[in-house]
Amino acid sequence: MADAVADLAWRQHGIIARRQLIELGMASSTIDDWLRSGHLHRLLRGVYAVGHRRITREARWMAAVLACPPSSVLGFGSAGQSRGIVSLQQRLALHVVIPRRAGASPDGVVVHRVRSLDDRDVGLHRGIPTTTATRTVWDLASVQTPLGTRRAFEQAEKLRLLDRERLAALRAAAPSRRGAGVVGELLREGVLPLEETRSRLEELILEACRDGGLPLPAVNVPLLGWEVDFLWRRERVVVEADGGDHLTPRQRHRDNERDAMLARAGYLVRRYGSAAARAGADVIAELKGILAERGG
Repeated sequence: MADAVADLAWRQHGIIARRQLIELGMASSTIDDWLRSGHLHRLLRGVYAVGHRRITREARWMAAVLACPPSSVLGFGSAGQSRGIVSLQQRLALHVVIPRRAGASPDGVVVHRVRSLDDRDVGLHRGIPTTTATRTVWDLASVQTPLGTRRAFEQAEKLRLLDRERLAALRAAAPSRRGAGVVGELLREGVLPLEETRSRLEELILEACRDGGLPLPAVNVPLLGWEVDFLWRRERVVVEADGGDHLTPRQRHRDNERDAMLARAGYLVRRYGSAAARAGADVIAELKGILAERGG
């Protein structure tokens, strides 16, 4: 019995549910004895850590799912953090999606009831039943601000986790759901090559280009023996995301050498720091003028 419990708990991040112990053949009285002796530690109603209370973030997510009825899955912000599309720095409650007709909500868990979940929208992630990144974006749109939805959407694309076709189908099935309009706008926008960026500053510049209606540049590409952050090939324009405050004198000299070489080859080089990129409007106005002049 002890080996079977240990094996199941190991596969569940050190967590086990009372119903699972009973399914393994353990009597309720034995479960109570294990609780008193410290072999089990109660986390949520009917859910225990095995052996100790020092549990991981994944263990808490697993405990939340096990505290809910069978066929429940990690969802919304918790699924977003698990999938890497919502920042782990955000302090979020435990969110679980459960069948609409399932039992009462457990204390300590935010429950979202749905009529049904398509098999295409769920899967095991880190051993925990979890909504897919695509379904998570759709769900987050109903509770997040448009900006929060955009960030999750773009991060899912950057990680190549977003299925645009499936997201469009979810929206078509519930066009009046809160957040459906925001999702529609995001789907209509061009695909940003965020997976090719290497910093948040590069993402900001790329997003500013998209929002300003500029043609999207090639990202982090080789040019004349150097690598440039952004390149409009036809116009021979280069843009660098310049974190200048963090550069050493040697790095600054290397950048100046590269800019001079590119200029001699007929390329115009512009550098933008984080303040300019966040403002956006001035950067876009300048680039529009430059691209129009050099593209004509």
